[in-house]
Amino acid sequence: MSDVTDGEQSAGDLAASDWTEWNSVWALAVVFGLASVPWTYAFVAGLQIPLWPSFIASATFYATDDDGLVGLKRGYASNLAGIVYAAATLAIVEGVLGGGVVALSVVVGAFMFLASLHEFVPLLSFTPGGFFGYATMFSVNAAGETAVGVTGLPGETLAAVLSMLLGACIGLGTKQLSECLT
Repeated sequence: MSDVTDGEQSAGDLAASDWTEWNSVWALAVVFGLASVPWTYAFVAGLQIPLWPSFIASATFYATDDDGLVGLKRGYASNLAGIVYAAATLAIVEGVLGGGVVALSVVVGAFMFLASLHEFVPLLSFTPGGFFGYATMFSVNAAGETAVGVTGLPGETLAAVLSMLLGACIGLGTKQLSECLT
């Protein structure tokens, strides 16, 4: 017997279903594909903030496997914690410890230990989201991407924060819209 209610399909049912039938996979594919056009244009041409963190945050929203605002809060809070940890890592390593691979390795290890304990904090308990935010912040820093005229590490941090916040919201919106179509 299935726990799936009327109108819903489990992942196994979808895998076995005829791919020519309209279902939640098709609905999400259409919505996400169409949303990606203005999404990309808005970030690259209009907002001038990095695009890829928004896609990572949107994927984080879906990966939490929570519905609605619960998924948005839990996913983005985890991403945000990772961003903050990575910005702190960069500031500590460069500003306090004078740089170097050993200093970087030790500080990364300390923050990864801390991020791994997020399972004990309900709002942050999607631990992969913390790692996604951490890695995203490092990539934004490596690319030198900033936001709204703020330069350096503060601008890079702001770029990651804004892009991931908007991406998480877009994830929620695409899911809700695609559910209306099934």
